[in-house]
Amino acid sequence: MPLGAHKGDEMTVDNELIRIGEVIHKNRAELWLPEYVMPDEINTEIPTEADLVTQHTATKKYPWGTKVVKKDGIWRYCKAGATMTSVGFLKGNYIQCPGKAGNSAGAGFEGAFYAAVVAGDTSFLIADTAATKNLYQGALLVIYNDTEVRYDQYEVFGNDASTGVYTKCYIGSPGFKTAHSTSIGITVYLSEYSGIRTMTGGYMSAMGWAKMSITSTYNFWLQTAGRISGITGASTWPGRTQYYRDVYCNTDGSLIGYTAGYQRVGYLLARTASDYGDNFIMLQLDQ
Repeated sequence: MPLGAHKGDEMTVDNELIRIGEVIHKNRAELWLPEYVMPDEINTEIPTEADLVTQHTATKKYPWGTKVVKKDGIWRYCKAGATMTSVGFLKGNYIQCPGKAGNSAGAGFEGAFYAAVVAGDTSFLIADTAATKNLYQGALLVIYNDTEVRYDQYEVFGNDASTGVYTKCYIGSPGFKTAHSTSIGITVYLSEYSGIRTMTGGYMSAMGWAKMSITSTYNFWLQTAGRISGITGASTWPGRTQYYRDVYCNTDGSLIGYTAGYQRVGYLLARTASDYGDNFIMLQLDQ
């Protein structure tokens, strides 16, 4: 039965969510779905090699963040936040933290509960006045309870569309561990896989690599770990300086050797030389 469903209830997200709670295994591959899934996203088909390099339509086949594990790596199901035509560059999370982007801006929420919650509740309200249905699917709720000196966190499995005053979000059973008042600070971070774009500047984090061009709002599989090659190199390819085997993400998503302050994304696999670097790497952005 859907989460929280009762006979005669209106069709809200909590009445649609279905508890899956399992990992699908097939031919030495694994598909990890969230614990609660919308009915039209219960897809137990493990993507083929061709699926992993082909974008999907804007209609989701899996929840964002769904994880596929195969022999050679890990992939996550993502939504494109913009059209990405360059295939040789790492992709990153473009969604700003909600404290910077602001509430009701499609970037999450920072503030407090709109109404108090009690232990066992599987829903909560926030003052997001513009959220679309399931914008918060795969989000992370963090509760800064300094009164009891505990910072609980919960995965958000979905939300109803905003009423124009508040948005109702849902977590899984058994619900909140303790009661929380409207004076306790919270942050709700959107799924890091729901707004992927090409890397731009120094304020984004690389999330993985996609081997094809992608249309804005379309869904696709992003490789986040495992053996890969084909990432564009910077002016000096990694591996041309001895001992420096780790590789890093440049501000445009190209691959570079050690640069102070830049994000490490993995390490070189092939032997290189002082006059010849390479991009055959072990990507390490997931586990």
